[in-house]
Amino acid sequence: MNLLALYACCFLFAGTNEPTATLQVQITNVKNGNGKIWIALFRPDEKFGTNKPGIAKIISVTSADDQTATFELAPGRYALAMYHDLNGNDLMDRNFVGIPKEPYGFSKNFRPRFSAPSFEDCAFELLPGGKTISVKLTN
Repeated sequence: MNLLALYACCFLFAGTNEPTATLQVQITNVKNGNGKIWIALFRPDEKFGTNKPGIAKIISVTSADDQTATFELAPGRYALAMYHDLNGNDLMDRNFVGIPKEPYGFSKNFRPRFSAPSFEDCAFELLPGGKTISVKLTN
């Protein structure tokens, strides 16, 4: 019976090792040494810019130096959005028109003019060998 259980375990866990690639995100133009940086990664089939990203990470900021975040992901297309929550209220503060009052950034350093960016505006390819991207926060 133990041999049967061993075979069953091997069968169940065989093939579950999805290949991963390392995405390193360098965050520049950090002006304030407190708060948190919220990072959201979206896949093409997810609604970019929603409050429910497929992959998210929060970094505590303790200095006004550049920050780094590392993700282990399946190779593929992604788009990244982030903001620096300066006051720690877990929200991106906006003015009465809806324009962000806290620093934010997107992959490919896309800077929106009159509306929020689309997935395609910020999309990048993560290859099996990994990738490093740099995102500059707004002032």
